Amino acid sequence: MRRLFLLSMAFVTKASLAAMRLPDYAEGADLRVTLEERAHAITNVITLIVSILAIIGILIGAGYFASGQGERGKSYVIGSVIGLVLAASAYGIAALVIGS
Repeated sequence: MRRLFLLSMAFVTKASLAAMRLPDYAEGADLRVTLEERAHAITNVITLIVSILAIIGILIGAGYFASGQGERGKSYVIGSVIGLVLAASAYGIAALVIGS
């Protein structure tokens, strides 16, 4: 039983070591390019999340307008549009900084 366990652990360990890989920059790739790609991906995700929340806010504001609560709906729509503009501005600034 012990021999079978050791034999199976040897195969599992060998397979996991074969699946392990060094990061691209450790294999000779440029670290700056790798960091730029990650920063670009993070910026895209954050912008996507903020944009989705802003669109949901606009829809909620439209619902308040439709139900007769105009002031509350107006505050939701204005806040959401400001959030959307800020997200687009932050994305543009990040793209300029990361791209240079």
